[in-house]
Amino acid sequence: MRVRGSARFSLLFVWSLFILLALPSISASVLPIQPVLQSNSEISPDSGETLVDPSPHTISILDPSPPSPSPPTNLTTTTTPTTNPLHPRATSTDTPTDTTFPTPFDTSLTNNFTTTTCAKYFTTLLTNTTLTTCHPISLLLRNSASFFTTLTTPTHLSTILDTACAAPLTTCSTTLTTLATTLLHPTTCGHDYTAGNQLVIDLYTDLLTYEPLYRATCLQSPTTKNYCFVDAVTNTSNAVNYDVYFVAYGTGYEVTEAPWPTCDVCLQATMGVFAQWAGVDGQPLVESYLPTARALDGEGACGTGFVDVNVTVGEVKRVEESGGFSFRCRGRWGVMGWSLGVGLLVGAGLF
Repeated sequence: MRVRGSARFSLLFVWSLFILLALPSISASVLPIQPVLQSNSEISPDSGETLVDPSPHTISILDPSPPSPSPPTNLTTTTTPTTNPLHPRATSTDTPTDTTFPTPFDTSLTNNFTTTTCAKYFTTLLTNTTLTTCHPISLLLRNSASFFTTLTTPTHLSTILDTACAAPLTTCSTTLTTLATTLLHPTTCGHDYTAGNQLVIDLYTDLLTYEPLYRATCLQSPTTKNYCFVDAVTNTSNAVNYDVYFVAYGTGYEVTEAPWPTCDVCLQATMGVFAQWAGVDGQPLVESYLPTARALDGEGACGTGFVDVNVTVGEVKRVEESGGFSFRCRGRWGVMGWSLGVGLLVGAGLF
C-alpha cells in the first residue's frame, strides 16, 4: 500500500508540475489579446471612438507651406482642433481631363475692354497651359457656368476636386501670383484694371486667392470622409455653408447675418485657413475675414471662441468695381436664388 501510495503521490506530483508549466501557454491561447493602437490613431471628441487615419503618410492640408506673396508670420498656427485634424481627401484615379474640366469665364465675354491688347491677353491667359494645369478652383467659383452645373452632382464635383487638389500647391501658387502681377502690367490689362473692368478685376482676384481657396476646398470632413466643400454644396437644408467659401473674395462676400452656416469642424477649419491669409498684404481676406469671424463668434451664431477674432490683418488694396457676372448667392435670398437657379437648370434639361 505504501508503494502504491508513493506511486500515486509521484504521479500526482508529475501532473501538477506539468499543469504549472503549461499554464502560461494555455492562458495565452484563451485570454483575448489586447489590440495595440497605431501611432497615428486619434480619438473622436464626439463619440470617443478610436479613429485611424486612413492615409498616415498624407500631410494635412493645414500644414505650413510658404504662401505667396508676403507669408504671414503665424502660418504654423491654425484654429483646427488638434484632436481632430482635417486632411486632404485621397485623389481618385478617375479624374477629368483638361478637355472636360470646367473652364473659367466660359460665358460670352463682353467687348468692353479698353484695349485690344487686354482682350487678347485675357483670352490667351485663360487657355495657357501654365494656368490650366493648376486647375484653380478660385477661378471657377464665381465665373464658370460649367462648374456651376456640377454642383448638383456630388460624385462629379468630388472628381473635379480630386484633380484640383492634386496640383502642386507651391508651384501653382507662385505661378498664379506671377500671372496676377503680369495681368496688371500696362502692356497687358493694367489700364482696364484701373478703369474698373470687372472681368479683369475678377481674374486678378481669382489668381490671388488661389492658395487660400485651394487649402479650404481640399479639406476633408472627418465625419463623412467627403470634401468639406462637397458637403457644403449638397447641404440643401443650409445653403449658407456654401457661401462661406466666397469670403475669400473680399468685400461684399462677408457672412455677417443670419441664416448662419453650420458650426462644425469644417467651418472651423475653413475659417482657420482664412484667418492666416487675412494677414497677407493685398489678399481680399484682409477686409472680409474679421467681419465674418466676429459675426460667427457672436451670440446666436457659433459662440465665443469658435473662430479666431484676434487676427492682425494685412494692408488693403482697394479697387473701384462695377457690376459683373457671378454665380454667388448670400443669405435668405441666396437660399431662394440657389433653389430657383437649380430648379430652372433642371427644368431646362441642363442637369
